[in-house]
Amino acid sequence: MIGETNLKPIKKGDTYIIPFEFYSDECESTAFNVSTYIFKLMAKNSSGTTQFTWNNADFVSVAINKRTVSLSSVTTATYNIGEFNYELQVDTGSGVYTWMQGYIQVEDQITS
Repeated sequence: MIGETNLKPIKKGDTYIIPFEFYSDECESTAFNVSTYIFKLMAKNSSGTTQFTWNNADFVSVAINKRTVSLSSVTTATYNIGEFNYELQVDTGSGVYTWMQGYIQVEDQITS
């Protein structure tokens, strides 16, 4: 069973950067090579309507075990406000697996 991991909230209209790091041990001392894997994150509302999708191109490789998603303020301005379910799926070449799931909040901008 996949554990639930809630992602940091997105502030609508702000630049959003979130790093992902992968290790093969609980002490996080051994990097897990994900350099050839294909990532996809999809967020849906409670009715099952897709709110946004981050495709593999959005997951920029920083190191063999690190990917970073950087969204522009223009992109986050298009997101609907609310709390959404998400899943992060990874294609390893030998199968497609859900590695993370949980909630992500899109918050309104006060200073717009």
